[in-house]
Amino acid sequence: MTTTLSKTKDNVINTPGGVIHVRPYRSSSNAQLKAVLSFTPRVSSLDRTNERSQTDEFRGFFVLFWIGLALLFLRTSMQSWEENRTPLSWTFGRLITGDALVLAISDIIMVLTMFVCVPFVKGLQNRWYKYHWTGVIIQHTFQTIYLGTAVWWGWHRQWYWVQSGFLVLHSMSSMMKMHSYMSHNGMLATVYFQLQEEKKQLEEAVKNAPGGREQLLLEAAERKAHLQALEGPTPVGTPAPGTPALSSRSSFSASAPSSGTTGYEDPSAALRRHVGGFTDASKEGTPEGSGLGPSAEIRQRKISKPKKKNQATDALPPPRPNLPLGTSLEPSHSTLPHEPSPPSPLAWSSNEQVALLARNIDAMQEELVSNGAKGLKWPQNVTYRHFLDFMFFPTLVYQLEYPRTKTMRPLVVLEKVVATLGTFSLIYTITEHYILPVIPKPGDPLIRSFINLALPMMVNYLFIIFECVCTGFAELSYFADREFYQDWWNSTSWDQFSRKWNKPVHTFLLRHVYASTMTGLQLSRTSAAFVTFLLSALCHELVMAVVTKKIRPYLFLMQMAQLPMIALGRLPIVKRNKTVGNIVFWAGLMSGFPLL
Repeated sequence: MTTTLSKTKDNVINTPGGVIHVRPYRSSSNAQLKAVLSFTPRVSSLDRTNERSQTDEFRGFFVLFWIGLALLFLRTSMQSWEENRTPLSWTFGRLITGDALVLAISDIIMVLTMFVCVPFVKGLQNRWYKYHWTGVIIQHTFQTIYLGTAVWWGWHRQWYWVQSGFLVLHSMSSMMKMHSYMSHNGMLATVYFQLQEEKKQLEEAVKNAPGGREQLLLEAAERKAHLQALEGPTPVGTPAPGTPALSSRSSFSASAPSSGTTGYEDPSAALRRHVGGFTDASKEGTPEGSGLGPSAEIRQRKISKPKKKNQATDALPPPRPNLPLGTSLEPSHSTLPHEPSPPSPLAWSSNEQVALLARNIDAMQEELVSNGAKGLKWPQNVTYRHFLDFMFFPTLVYQLEYPRTKTMRPLVVLEKVVATLGTFSLIYTITEHYILPVIPKPGDPLIRSFINLALPMMVNYLFIIFECVCTGFAELSYFADREFYQDWWNSTSWDQFSRKWNKPVHTFLLRHVYASTMTGLQLSRTSAAFVTFLLSALCHELVMAVVTKKIRPYLFLMQMAQLPMIALGRLPIVKRNKTVGNIVFWAGLMSGFPLL
């Protein structure tokens, strides 16, 4: 499919689905310029502001679905009024509102406890302890106590499954936010103090050099000028070094100078290549799987070497490869990468030690600067106000800066509040009138219970109530990236479903479990995927144990059963027939809840 591209100014592409910014970006890990794609803020698949869903030819069925549910709600309310003189039965309501005040106070205390993260990071900033390994031990001990307290408190109060399940789920999501905040700031603290050490070493090397700093600067300037003179004038119409070249096709190329012999690769594409099948759904022909939002059709990118070299830049030594990383590890698609600062003048010194230290300092300074318009530099973000903002953002992954909207629309907030209340009312109605009356009793046939529960439980699952809550908080906090899920209902395999169903959790697992185990523990992609599914299954089983007050590994085994099912879904006979894959997916999803 051909996509029309229009160029409005340098390195900016307008497309029907959004705007793409192409900027040179230097990664400190290999001192290599890369073209980074930064898409405009995104929305979820069924959001009414999503142009793609609003022009879909099946959108009328989506409207009909909600009209049908409204009629079901009215019919059920009328029947309840005729039989009990109440619009809705209050049996389930009495259960879920029990001990509500204690639950509210407990939840507020759990939320306020999250602010402990700020003094933890301030301790790193003041060098009271290092992140590795004292900080890591403190962090995980605190997180374990935090989650354990929530589990114990629900059991101690003998709450109904709704109250205990809510508190544990909220504490788990809060724990994920705290883990991301503390680990990311711990990583930046490591970069910051390594930077200070490198600066001390540079000062010592400059002090011991013949002629001191002035002589080194003079010699480096002369060498840089000599190398620039060798380049000669740039012909008219030739892109300057580091300027991406744009093509008129749906794929485009960008070129930039290299300090080594390697080619160029989009960092987001590199991440997808690195993590393989866990994140990349493009192999299955699903553009949504790439996570690039409205303009996902522009995905084939060729980044080639420049025909003309930059002699001055190529002469710079690459930074040490084992330097600690910082903001370059943040998701590149969510914010516009910051402009890299020019190299230090000492980087052109003929003194190899001085030049290398200067390049190391340049690289680590870039790792401390946020990707976005504000250009925050660590530790400017270590404040209670900044952490409060992060608490309101509907994301579980921390970074210094996020894409933001310019205005807050009160009507959108009101819409999401009404949608949340309406969705909860429908869930309550279906649970009260179509699930609780047919809950299996001892001796009931399994097949009958399954048939009675499959449809109402599946309808409850379709209500993506977290989308209403997350979008409301996103509007209140000016948070622009609102793609909380993709078209998971079209999934043809379980790995595709895991990527599209709950994107905030998927992003957390991808960054802090999957990628971290590969880089930290040197695991293979298969082993890292197994560890990720194992952790997810254990968390689900913990919630199930809290809800039922029993340890029965049914949910855990069903979660882990997805791994062989994923392998089956990758068989050619299944991949060729998308309809069969989708039927198998829905059959598995509809079977899970009644069986539990």
